[in-house]
Amino acid sequence: MSLIGALSSAMSALQATQAALRITSLNIANVNTVGYTRKTVSPLTPVLDGEAAGVSLSEIQRTVDEHLLRQIRNHIAALSGQRVQNDFLTRTQNLFGPPADNSSLSHTVTGLGSAYEALALSPESVIARSGAVDAARRLADQLNSMTANLQQMRSEADQEISRSVEHINALLVDIHELNVDIANRVATGESVADLRDQRDLLIDQLAEETDIQYFERPSGQVVIATKSGRTLLGSLPVTLTHTPAAQLSAGTTYLNGIGTIGYGAGGADITEEVRSGRLGGLLTIRDHTLVDLQAEIDRLAELLKDRINALQNSGTAFPPPGTLTGTHSFAAGDAPTMSGTFRVAVTDPDGLVVETLDIDLSALVPPTIGGLVAQIDAMANASATIDADGQVAISAAGGNGIAVNELDSAVATGTATVGLAQFLGLNDVFDSGTGYDVYLSDRAASDTAPLGLAGTLDFSIGGATTSVAYAAGDSLTDIAAAITGALGGANVTATVVHEAGGFRLEIADGDGDNLFIADSGGLTAQLNLRPGQAGTAGRLEVRGDLLADPNLMATGELSGAALLAPGDVAVSAGDATIAQALADIFTDSLTIPAAGGLPATATTLAGYAADILALNAANADGMANDVAYGESFHFALEVQSAAISDVNLDEELANLVVLQNAYGASARLTTTIAEMMDELLGIAR
Repeated sequence: MSLIGALSSAMSALQATQAALRITSLNIANVNTVGYTRKTVSPLTPVLDGEAAGVSLSEIQRTVDEHLLRQIRNHIAALSGQRVQNDFLTRTQNLFGPPADNSSLSHTVTGLGSAYEALALSPESVIARSGAVDAARRLADQLNSMTANLQQMRSEADQEISRSVEHINALLVDIHELNVDIANRVATGESVADLRDQRDLLIDQLAEETDIQYFERPSGQVVIATKSGRTLLGSLPVTLTHTPAAQLSAGTTYLNGIGTIGYGAGGADITEEVRSGRLGGLLTIRDHTLVDLQAEIDRLAELLKDRINALQNSGTAFPPPGTLTGTHSFAAGDAPTMSGTFRVAVTDPDGLVVETLDIDLSALVPPTIGGLVAQIDAMANASATIDADGQVAISAAGGNGIAVNELDSAVATGTATVGLAQFLGLNDVFDSGTGYDVYLSDRAASDTAPLGLAGTLDFSIGGATTSVAYAAGDSLTDIAAAITGALGGANVTATVVHEAGGFRLEIADGDGDNLFIADSGGLTAQLNLRPGQAGTAGRLEVRGDLLADPNLMATGELSGAALLAPGDVAVSAGDATIAQALADIFTDSLTIPAAGGLPATATTLAGYAADILALNAANADGMANDVAYGESFHFALEVQSAAISDVNLDEELANLVVLQNAYGASARLTTTIAEMMDELLGIAR
C-alpha cells in the first residue's frame, strides 16, 4: 500500500471513530430520556479494486426488539381498558357500599322490612306508622341517588369517550407528519432513528387509547389499522367522530340517544368493533357495566313497588281517609280488560259500615274507566270523578271515610295482572311516575332471531281495539315494525332498544294516551312486557300525601264478608292484617327474572339487594386483580424491553474507552505517515 493509501485509511479510521464517538455521546446524554433507544453503528470495510480501502460506518441503527414491542402494545391496550374499568368499579363500590355496611342497599331494604314488622306489632301507633313511611322514603331516596350517580358516571364515560376519540385523531395526525419526514429522509439516505423513536412514543400512546395493528412499508412509513381491519393511517389519517350526549338517563343507551363512534367521511359505526384500550374500557363501562347495575336496581325497585303497592291497595288505614286519589292518569274512554268483583265502602270514623258497593267489573256498562267512575258516583254517600290530572278520586260524604277491598278484581295488560285499586293507584305507597302509555320488556339475546311464537296482540286505545298478528318466524324487529305499522296513526311507536349486548322492546304512545295490551300467544309473557320504562329506581318516590300524613298507611283490611250491611264493622283499629302481610314480603322467597348481570333467582328482597352488591363487589375485586396481574406482567415486559433498548451507562463508558484508544491509535498512525511523507519530500528536494 502506498503512503497516500495508508494516510487515506488512517483518516477514514479517524472519521469513523469520531462518528462512533458522537453516537456514544448521544447515548450517554440521553440515558434518562423517555422513549430514547440505544443507537449503534457498525464498522464496514470498503473494497476498491479488490483491496480494502479504509473503514466506514453503517447507518445508525436502533436496538429494538420489534416483536417484543408489539407484545407490549397489545398488552398495554388491554391493561389500559382494565384500569379505566377498575376506576369506575371502585366508585360503584363506594356508591353501593359493602353488603355488611349499615348504609348499604341491602341494609336499607332490611330496614324497611323491620319497620313493617314494628307496624304489625303496633298498628295503632303513630310512631310505627311514621317509622314505616320514613323507612320507605329512605329506601326510595337511596335508589334515586344510586340512579343519579350511575347515570352521572355514564355521562362522564361518554364525555371521556369523546376526548379519547379526539386524542386518537391528534395522534394519527402527528404520526402521519413523522411518516412524511421519515419517508423523505429514507429517500435521501439520511438517518431516521431518532424520528422512529418519536413515532414509537406516539404509537405507544395510541395503543393505550385503542387496540391497533400496524406494519412498516419499505419507505419507512407505518400503516396503522384497528384490530377489526379498518385502516386508521395509510397515506392519510382517517378521522374518527363522536358527539357526547348532552345528558344521559337510564333509558339512554347506545343507538338510543347515544351517538356512535364514526369512521371516516362516511361515518361508519365502529363502536362495537373497539375491544380494548382506554376507549374500549370506557365503552364497556358506559354501555354494559353501569347499564347492568341500573337494570338490577330497577328490578329491585319494580319488585318493591309492585309488591308493597299490591298489599297497600288491598288494605285501608284506620280510620279510613275521606278521599282516595289514584296515582295513574286515565281517560273516561279507556277500556282495559277488567274482571272480578271490587268493593267500595263508606265507613264512619269508628270503622262501621255506612254504605257498600260491590262492582262486577265484567258487567260494567260501558266497560270503561268512565263507566266504573259513574257506578261509584251513583252511591248515596260517596262521589267519584276523574280529576284534571286524569286521576280517579273517590270521596265520602258527611265526614265519613272511604275504604276499598280488591276481592277478586283483576285488570290485565301485558304481563301485569293486578287488582283494580292497584291498577288505579288508589292507595299506593310508591309512585314511579309512569302509567300505561309506555311498556318495556326484559332483554332478549337477539333482535333478529325468530321468537318461535304465534298469536295476536290486541291494543286497546281509547276504547278502540287494534290487532297485530305475529308468527313463529317473526323476530323482535319484525314485531316492532308490525306494531308501529298498525298503530302509527295513533302515534304509537314500537322500538327495539340495544342495551348491554341485548335487546329490549319498548312501546310508547307519543300523545301520552293509555294503551292496554292483551295477548293470545304468550309473547308478552316470554318478553315480560309490562307497563313502565327504564330507570324505575331513579323515579321511585313515596306518595306525597302519605309523607305528609303517615296515618294514611294501610294496616288493616276492609271486611270481605259476603253480606256487609250498614252498622257492621268494616274495619277495626287493631287490625294488623295488611301490616303483617307487608312485613312478610321481606321474608318471602320471590322468583325474580334475570336482570343486568344477575341470572333468574329465587330469594328475598333483601337477598336480591345483597346479590346486587355481591355481584358488583365480585366484579370490582376481579377487575382489581386483573389490573394487578396486568401491571405486574407489563412491568416484566418493560424490563425485558429496557434490557434491549435502553442505554446502559456502564456499557457506553466502556465503549468510550475503546473508541478513545482507537482514535489515539489512528491519530498516531496519521502522525507517523505524515512524518514519513515529510522525509520522502526532503529526500526529493
